[in-house]
Amino acid sequence: MSKQTGLVWPSGDCKPIIATLRTPVELIVDTDATIFGDKDDLDWFEGAYVQIDGVGTVLIMRHDNNPSGLTALYVDASCHVHSAVTLLVQFFGLSPKDVKWQTKA
Repeated sequence: MSKQTGLVWPSGDCKPIIATLRTPVELIVDTDATIFGDKDDLDWFEGAYVQIDGVGTVLIMRHDNNPSGLTALYVDASCHVHSAVTLLVQFFGLSPKDVKWQTKA
């Protein structure tokens, strides 16, 4: 995903499972994560990553030119979607109205 993060996904890839209007800074306020800026194949983004029990690494990305201003939460591609969504919503204290998109897979 990003050269700066140095993330290695156990399955070899990651997938977005939730998007929210909350910013990366708002999401990580009560964690030990650090915000960073980088560029991927889409655009410049603000990002962070945290470790969450039951999910593993979660990459938080908000691309500068996202027309909806959404922040996406990525997990390892092998994560069970329903479990990961539940744990992320709990960890970040997201209400149903905070979740603007979630994968159905």
